Amino acid sequence: MANWLRALLVFALLLAGFALKGVLIAPLRAPAQVRAGEFDTGRAAARLKRILGDERPHPVDSPADDAVRARLIAELRAIGLQPQVHETMDCSAIPKTRAVSCSRVRNVIAAIPSRRPGRQLLLNAHYDSTPTGPGAGDDGLGVAVLLEVGSILKANPPSRPVTLLFNEGEEYGLNGADAFVRSDPLARQVDSLINIDVRGVSGPALMYETSDPDGAAMSIYASATRRPYANSISTDFAKLIPNTTDVVFFKPRGWTLLNYSIIGNETRYHSPGDTVAALSRDSLGHVGAEVLAATNAMTASADPGRAGAGRTVFTDIGGHALLRLPLFAAAAAFGLLLIAGFLLARRRSALGKPLLLCAAMVFGGSIAAGLLSFAAGLIRAGDFWRAYPLLSYLALYASLLAVMSAIWSKWGRGFDVTRMRAAAWLFILIFGAALSLALPGATIFFLIAPAIALLGIALSARSPSAASLLAVLAIVVQFVMVAQLLALMEMLLIDGPLAAVVPLAALAALPAIVETDAGSARPAVFGVLLVAAAMWVASLAAPRASAERPIGFSIDYFRDTTKNSANWAVATKQAPLPANFPGRWKKAVLTYNGRPRWTSDAPLLQTPAPVARVLSSTPEGNGRRVRLMISPGGGNSVAIRFPKEVKLLALGLAGAAMPLPARAEPDKPLLRCTGRSCAGLQIEALLGNRGPVEAELFSTRFGLPPEGRALVAARPANAMPQYAPDQTITMTRIKL
Repeated sequence: MANWLRALLVFALLLAGFALKGVLIAPLRAPAQVRAGEFDTGRAAARLKRILGDERPHPVDSPADDAVRARLIAELRAIGLQPQVHETMDCSAIPKTRAVSCSRVRNVIAAIPSRRPGRQLLLNAHYDSTPTGPGAGDDGLGVAVLLEVGSILKANPPSRPVTLLFNEGEEYGLNGADAFVRSDPLARQVDSLINIDVRGVSGPALMYETSDPDGAAMSIYASATRRPYANSISTDFAKLIPNTTDVVFFKPRGWTLLNYSIIGNETRYHSPGDTVAALSRDSLGHVGAEVLAATNAMTASADPGRAGAGRTVFTDIGGHALLRLPLFAAAAAFGLLLIAGFLLARRRSALGKPLLLCAAMVFGGSIAAGLLSFAAGLIRAGDFWRAYPLLSYLALYASLLAVMSAIWSKWGRGFDVTRMRAAAWLFILIFGAALSLALPGATIFFLIAPAIALLGIALSARSPSAASLLAVLAIVVQFVMVAQLLALMEMLLIDGPLAAVVPLAALAALPAIVETDAGSARPAVFGVLLVAAAMWVASLAAPRASAERPIGFSIDYFRDTTKNSANWAVATKQAPLPANFPGRWKKAVLTYNGRPRWTSDAPLLQTPAPVARVLSSTPEGNGRRVRLMISPGGGNSVAIRFPKEVKLLALGLAGAAMPLPARAEPDKPLLRCTGRSCAGLQIEALLGNRGPVEAELFSTRFGLPPEGRALVAARPANAMPQYAPDQTITMTRIKL
């Protein structure tokens, strides 16, 4: 085969791999027929449909949530369990934040009879939804899984106790989980946990978080999983980002835990599109089968915390195999590979210009693709890729390959293939070392393929054919492992930034590109450039939303009683408003939210106004303790927000204010209460000084006033509220 044809084939295969990588994260297909003791997806889906009823949003402490809870209790009783409702008023602050959320929660708890007494395994999901959507995925999927697993365990009692916890108030501050660990005596009997929380409606059952260290949890997971989807990068990443699942309050208890989710098609997450019809039955079945298997493995162990020890690194391979190593062993192996890579590169004179050329290809290609992505965002504002994300990602990958191949074609001539192999794999190891310093779990991704490649390089003088075969095998293994990460990242980053995937994609492509003849790569450069141009044109021309993947489009009415002003505000993720959308609009940031919105003047209307009254203000140290009564004045929630410069030491329920960090997000500390029980709520703030403070009060009612009907009617067909419903917000101020 001519060299230029070989180069063209390599780039075509790389693009095809990027296009087809989604098959690596396909969920386990739900079986049509199941045997006794197996997870029945159809039965679980039917239960979920009955529980959600008319699929109205059912936020915490609302009549709609009362109805969902009643149907949930009826399902538990039909299984043969005797559920209890534990009710309390809870205020919680997510660690390292300055936001306190309050609500009255009613946790539903059902104990599974066991063959012998012992420590409890807790299975947890939340049954409330956001006020924006019905929550069939988040977390109806978790509720359905717990019910089906509970029915199976009821028929086949486990060897030790299992408790089902359906908690309320997760969506507005994890109140149900906080109330359970803070005040429920059962929490003291728990030693292990399986949690389910969802961020989409499709995709595989991802096990993305464990107890720390993870040795015990991973031993259980490895013994139980049938179709594993888990990697230690995600568990490391979960520690670095603000985590808002119930595990925030469970993890400090030291329980052995596994946390499951699905993240496919996040466009329907926290939206009216999170329906039973939209929820993938394969995803429901995959999560259910995995949770049932993990439950059986955890209950089989009298002390799951002793199932393993220490920290591990791990990854699945296409959902078919799970690789797992102790971190110290992986780090030692990686260190040896890095030394071997350096020695082989030095022996083949690959430490100078060849290594710099590899760096230029990776960083030059990544920067160029990132700039093209930025330019596309200037041409078409907002997440234009939302309906057809694969088009935009393929445009990025093709751009990356075009620039990498252009650099290779220009400066790669004269370097023999063995020399460039050594340079490419040493660069990958150096990149892996840098990544592993921040995310130790990444180490597992830089062991197998580099080991195969270095063996081939070492054998190149004795057996060129064997070296070539090992080089191809290393390239395939490297691509598969990285491509699976890319597929997961594309799912997770539905709101962007698109270019976040590019550096990893460059690592997947680099060892394949250096196998081509640089002098003959020019036709491939032009071919990939044409593909990239076509993909960018298609991506920018395609509709930004579809029926399956709608765009976020939330409408607010905001009234400031102090300024006697009112505005309409529309959040579209920076996308332009339709040309025929009624009103005169401009981009602005309104007081109630720090993000840019489309805003327009609105008529002054009578809306629910927040009420606050100072009950007491007593000196304490250099500051004072202020007790207030707040009420939403007819709204669904009420919030009080303090200036960012205020020295606020503690905030919470009267007599139970919680310490707050001096610096954290949000910069303006606040307390929010949601639900019927917020009327007349007494709260307490400990101020670090005695000077006057002007606080902002907000009342939020879900839904718009009648005057907003024209805006709702003009909302595009494939658009719906996301993360927040259409709502009416009224702000006033109070001096403390």
